[in-house]
Amino acid sequence: MTTPSKSRWSAAVKVIVTVFFLAVALYLVDLDVLGDRLRHAAFGPLAVAGLIFALSGFAGAASWLCVLRTRLPEMSYREAAACHWSGMFFNSFLPTNVGGDVVKGYLLAHAHGQVGFVVTSLLLDRTVNLLILVEIGLFAFLIHLGKTAWALGLLVLIALLFLACSACARRLAEWTHRWPREGLCGRAASLLEPVFELLSQRRAFAKMLAAAGLSQTLKTWQNVFLIQALALDIPAACVWYVIPLFGIVSALPISIGGLGVREVLAHHLATPLGTDNTHLVAFSLASQFIVTAVDMFGILPFVFARRKAAREKL
Repeated sequence: MTTPSKSRWSAAVKVIVTVFFLAVALYLVDLDVLGDRLRHAAFGPLAVAGLIFALSGFAGAASWLCVLRTRLPEMSYREAAACHWSGMFFNSFLPTNVGGDVVKGYLLAHAHGQVGFVVTSLLLDRTVNLLILVEIGLFAFLIHLGKTAWALGLLVLIALLFLACSACARRLAEWTHRWPREGLCGRAASLLEPVFELLSQRRAFAKMLAAAGLSQTLKTWQNVFLIQALALDIPAACVWYVIPLFGIVSALPISIGGLGVREVLAHHLATPLGTDNTHLVAFSLASQFIVTAVDMFGILPFVFARRKAAREKL
């Protein structure tokens, strides 16, 4: 089977999985209550949620920029943000979890080359943001359980890991520089060297972590306003450990952005959280709506970039 055929089959499977699980989730909830919550959403809190999510997108662009400047020091925030928002648009409207990364990587590599480094920057940025989301969820869950000492211990462990990574990265970078440039070792070195270079630059790495942490915190916080907008019977504090779970599910390459699978998870989480499953599914769907609505603005920098490229060819 050719690569294009595999891609089409993969996309088709994800569409089928998404539709199936979404249908299951809707079957398990009270559709009248679900429709009532969604129809009578308050505009004010919804607008605040959308604004906070938009700010998280700009923070996410800053996180990626910190990685890019290890090899592309001339890179501007404006260019990185334009590519990042273009990717966010396609993340919402392509039947794949990595479609947005492909688009923003293509735009950047087309302008600056260094395809291997661009791929590494995307993988590193996505991994770090996902790990931070997991850490936010774990910290909030420990606080929820009353394990304050454990939560503080987690923060200390993260700080120690940061220092350890910075201390070891320089030696690892020197080690990979001695690898052969051909074959598998050469390809591995081209992927790992930019990672070690960033980790060895403690200030740049700290800036990346701060930007990624701000991005994920804002993405989580905006859901507090969603609960207010839909008047849902859900404790606002639980978003800090429920949203990270949704984020992990959304990152799994089994459906379109986790849609459907995330709602089935919401149904099963309702009882442990002591809330109504319909309210939690409504919350999940509304969160997806905010993400899609805000990501639509990413079409603007994509169109402008295409027009600029067309003018340069003339």
